[in-house]
Formats: sequence, structure tokens, C-alpha cells
Amino acid sequence: MTHEKNDADTRVGGPAWLAWLLIASGALGLFGAFELSVERVNLLLDPEGALACDINPFITCSGAMESAQGSAFGFPNPFIGLMGFVAPIAVGVALLAGAKFKRWFWVAFTVGLTGALAFVLWLAWNSIFLLGIVCPWCFGVWVAVYAMFFPTLTHSIAEGAVKLGSGAQRSARKFLPYSWIASFLLLVVVVLTIAIRLPELVRFLFM
Repeated sequence: MTHEKNDADTRVGGPAWLAWLLIASGALGLFGAFELSVERVNLLLDPEGALACDINPFITCSGAMESAQGSAFGFPNPFIGLMGFVAPIAVGVALLAGAKFKRWFWVAFTVGLTGALAFVLWLAWNSIFLLGIVCPWCFGVWVAVYAMFFPTLTHSIAEGAVKLGSGAQRSARKFLPYSWIASFLLLVVVVLTIAIRLPELVRFLFM
């Protein structure tokens, strides 16, 4: 009983590089969500107007925002980003200041990032395979989530916040400095999928 209580009360901080990663990726995501929100308002005010992010028929924001997937929960998706990306920035700043959080916080934060990753992967799938377009600001948001997810998950496992057994914890500690590679590989997979599925988009980029 005492061991369980001490385990629950254990506080875990984070390395400076993870803090800066959360701040940078959170800022990128927040910027993308803000730009999308502005463009969404512009589209409502002038439905026939051209948006700055409508570069060509395949790289466009309006097509994504006007689709059913653009309001997955009944309101524009960018509003979720405006609220959600504040969290990693706040956590990053707190870690730089020396803050340490209880295990439940890291579990909740990791679960939140897992939900964010699942959501942006779903959006990417819909964008590439159903809509046949790529929204530039959306892509920036995807990258932000990819960048923060794997390092945070690995850190949570390595510090015992997310408990997957002692073997997984030891492996996570060894892999932690290289966890960004998983984020990069996911980005490469998405880019290659876009190139294969939407070859016209690639041709437009190099015309």
C-alpha cells in the first residue's frame, strides 16, 4: 500500500531538449491552427474570395475546410488546435522552469497526444485518399503532432509514468535520444504517400 502511494506521488520532470521540442512543435501547431481559423473566418465572410493558402487545385485550404471532415465535431477543426496546442507549450515552459509532474499528469498528457495523433492521421487519410488535396496549414499541424508524440511517449515510458513493464522501460531509456527518428519516419511515410497517391500535386510543385 505504501509503495503504491509513493509511486502515485512520484514526480517526473523532463530534459531540456524535450521541453524545447514541445514549445517549438506546440508553437508550430498553434500558428497553423490560428492561420486556418483566420482563413475559415475569411471564407465565411467572402465565400467566393480566394484564400492565401489556395495555391493550386491540389494544395488548398478551402477544399479541406468546406468538407465534412473539416468540422469533424460540428465546429471547425482549427478551433480544437487553438485550444489544444497551448498545452504542450505550457508543459514545455514548465519543464524548462524545473517543474515536475505526478505520474497521472504524464499519463493524461500522453493520452491526449495519442488522441491528437489519431485525429491528424485520420484527417491526413481523408485529405489524401478521399479529398485528393493537401492543405498547407493542415500539413504544418500534422508535422507538429508527429514531432511531439513519439519523444513524449518514449519519455513517459522511460520514466515509468506509462507502465509497460521493466523491459519496455529499459528499452525506452535507450531509445529516448533517438525517439525523434520515429517522428521523422512517420513524416516520410506521409510525404511518400502524398507523392504516390497525388502525383499531380508533385508535378504542380515542380512546374
